[in-house]
Order: sequence, then structure tokens, then C-alpha cells
Amino acid sequence: MNNRKGFNFGFFGYLLLILLAFNGGAILTFILRFNMLAQRPYDPIRVKWSEEMGTIYTDEKAADEGVLYDLYVPKSIDTSKEQTLVMYIHGSNFSSGDKSDGALICKYLASKGYVAASVNYTPIIQGNGNTISTAVEELYRTAGAVVKKCDSLGIKFKNMAVSGVYGGGTMALLYAYKNPEKSPVPVELVFEQTGPTSFNPDDWGYSGEEAVALVNLMTGSSFTVDDIGTDAYRKAYTDISPETYIKNEGVSAVLAYGTRDKLIPISMPLKFSGALKKTGTDCTIIEYTKSGHTMALDSDKNKEYYETVDRYLEQLVVK
Repeated sequence: MNNRKGFNFGFFGYLLLILLAFNGGAILTFILRFNMLAQRPYDPIRVKWSEEMGTIYTDEKAADEGVLYDLYVPKSIDTSKEQTLVMYIHGSNFSSGDKSDGALICKYLASKGYVAASVNYTPIIQGNGNTISTAVEELYRTAGAVVKKCDSLGIKFKNMAVSGVYGGGTMALLYAYKNPEKSPVPVELVFEQTGPTSFNPDDWGYSGEEAVALVNLMTGSSFTVDDIGTDAYRKAYTDISPETYIKNEGVSAVLAYGTRDKLIPISMPLKFSGALKKTGTDCTIIEYTKSGHTMALDSDKNKEYYETVDRYLEQLVVK
């Protein structure tokens, strides 16, 4: 009996080796192609970084215990003038990711003359007590730590922009619109990609248990389907939805979304950008017509997005 089991295991293992031998090239090609597609959105911002371009301060301590950030300071900075700060919030599903994800864009920004910070935040995991709201409050404090560090370097700021992708995009929007008066530097621009602008389950096309699961995950609540429609349930998701905080003539915005995104329907950011424009807020939304959530199939739109961001940042410099 034991010998037969050993024979079967060896036989199937042998078959697996044969399949890998004949299909390994195809598998490797697929993996390489997938990786290339995933990296494509960053092509317009790749720079060949050197110490002559600036200084990177890694693993700087933020105001909250255990929270770190990386600071990118251009060599050409003129400390006799007030500068524009850009704070980047890494992507993910709010529960993972790291500030190192912002290295490419922060090096690009520093090469353009901006002080840039890529920041961490405490992960939002069901049951750990953290929510999107507490994370945004933490980000205001982290920005204060960045400003304090820069002050020790002789750098002062007149304004700032906040940026992010995916979950970091949502938090960038909340930073810009929820309580901007808590920012240590006036925030005048937010630019982000594919961040949810609403957590109203209706905007996601969710209902029933699926809707409740979304709200519970993002707010740390324990609602059941019986709570749908109650004031507490509505308040939970409206409190963390960027669209809740749209005000007259708010912070300027550059938004980017894939029209084929299966996770975040394009109708969601279109509603958000439309509401911003109605208040008189300067807002540009760039639609990636070939792409889904990863924004990987529209190289022309990637170029357009970063060129648009550059124009908006230049306007902050001359203010």
C-alpha cells in the first residue's frame, strides 16, 4: 500500500516536471508580460536618480508610534523661498502596502524641484480598532512631523499637494476635503488614481450581505442586513466617503480612473468630479478607456495624467 502511494506521487510529480519543461517558457513569458503591464503606468515618471539630484531621508519617525515616512529633498532647493510640499500615500486595500511604493513618484517630484514625502499609516484591519477616519487623522499628524523635519533643514512651505493610488487615493481625497484646516500646511491640490470616492454600497452595486460586509470592513462596524437603512448604518459609510465633504470652491483635483474597472464603477468618480465642478472647484478627470483597476493599458493616458499634474503643481509654485 505504501509503495503504491509512493509510486503515484512520483508519477504525478514526474508529469508535473514534464508539463513545466514544455510550458515553462510560456509561463515565464506570461509572468514577465504581467509584470511589464503592472509597471507601465509608472513609465512617464521614471528618472535616473543620483545623489547629485537630492537627499533621501528614509525611515523618519512620524508623530504616532511606529509610523514612518521617507523624505525626498532636491539638491537645488532654495531655502530662502517658501516651497510646495507633496505628500504621497501608498496604495493597497487599506490593510497593506508600504511607503517604499512611493519611491518612483517621489524621486520624480524631487527631480522637478518639489519636496516629497512618502508616508505610512496604521493598517486598517477588521478588529484592530483602526478605520479610514482614524487613518486620515493620523495623516494630518504625520504631515506635521514632515513639516517639523523640514523646518530643521531650513525649509518652509507655503502650500502642499496630497496624492495617492487605490486606497491611498481615497485617503488623499479625505485629507484634502474632510478637515483641511488640520493640515499643517494649506492643502491646495489633490491628485490621485482609482481611489473610491464613496462607500455607499449603492455606488458599488452592492446589496444585502455584500453591502453590509463592505461597510463593516471599512468602518470596523458589526452591522447586519437588518441595519440597512438605519441612520447609524448610513452615517458609518457617509463619514468615510470623500463625496460627503465636497464644499464650495474646495481643493483643486486631478483624478484618474479606468472606464473598464470592475471594482470601482466609472460612474462613481464621474459623480464625484461633477459635484466638485458644480461648486466651482477646479477639477480634471482623466478616463483610461482601455484599462481596468490597474490602469495598465493606456500609455497615452498615463502621460496625460502626469503632464496634467505637472501643470497643476506649477500653478502652486507661482502662487
